[in-house]
Amino acid sequence: MTMQNYRFLAEIWTADGPKLQIASTSWKSLVEHERFDAAYRAFVTELCRRIGAAGGPALFQAGSPGVFYWPGVLVFAGASLAIAALIVRALQAEAWSGAAFIATFLVFFLWQAGAFFHRNRPGTFPPNAVPEPVLPKR
Repeated sequence: MTMQNYRFLAEIWTADGPKLQIASTSWKSLVEHERFDAAYRAFVTELCRRIGAAGGPALFQAGSPGVFYWPGVLVFAGASLAIAALIVRALQAEAWSGAAFIATFLVFFLWQAGAFFHRNRPGTFPPNAVPEPVLPKR
């Protein structure tokens, strides 16, 4: 199982410098990640609150950039409909095991890709209310 579902990333961009990335996981060994969910959640929430309280010209954004997100949603929807059409076609041909296999694939596809798109929806937020989908669960 991959840690990708449990990895959250905060990016801090300055006006004239490089971006700073803060991840909710760290490499524990060559093949193992260690999760820091509670510490990451507390740090990012407090960081946003303090930056907002400082009153600078900060913009708080969540999710993927819209230029990548919305075409991805269209591809996701199109692929889901195409896979559903394959299931219908397999049922019409009375290929029950094939239909079951494709349906199983569709369920996992909807689960994984749906979670990705749910968690990465683009938007802005106030500094004192970081959206739940972009933070690890409590």
